Amino acid sequence: MTDEHKPGYAVDLAALREAAQERDWGKLQTALTRLMMELDFYVALEMTISRIHEHLPVFERAHPGATWARELLVGLVSYGIAPPELPPEAGEPHPSPGAANTIMALFELARGAERKTPLDNRMRFLANALANIMLADLASFWYGQHPEAWEQQTQHGEEINPATGFSVRQQIYAQFWLDETTAKRDTTNWLKLAEQLEHKL
Repeated sequence: MTDEHKPGYAVDLAALREAAQERDWGKLQTALTRLMMELDFYVALEMTISRIHEHLPVFERAHPGATWARELLVGLVSYGIAPPELPPEAGEPHPSPGAANTIMALFELARGAERKTPLDNRMRFLANALANIMLADLASFWYGQHPEAWEQQTQHGEEINPATGFSVRQQIYAQFWLDETTAKRDTTNWLKLAEQLEHKL
């Protein structure tokens, strides 16, 4: 990488780390996307696949029949390409904390591996995949510690609390997002990703 590029990614790394402390996901995703575009495509792809693979056992414990997820990753590692679309099973309900974000990460990963797509768009898809798998990690961790919250959200999520005007789902999500352990894990995960990116650049 030439010297003229170094100041750019250094600025974006600093922005990523600052946004991680602030938990500003808008800024985090913007900085992440810019940094991903500085990477070699296959480095970015490997990094994204590895991060999803780390989380996959959580998804598989909740959905042992969803073998398509691991098959997709194995296919990508083996052949470097993804199928044009995810299998029909991916569109079926997967009611567990973080499952929707895991499936979205896999979807974005598949889009990122599509060779006919312009490179900049492929990098954006990989950045989105990383962000979604990080959200999946936060949700599965917190709701794993608070199973009663997941059950209440699932059964009564649309009910409105007349005292607050918010739905049960909105109130529980706020508890999840503002929880101290969630905040710490969120910031730590992003800082680890920043360190990994720095080593790759």
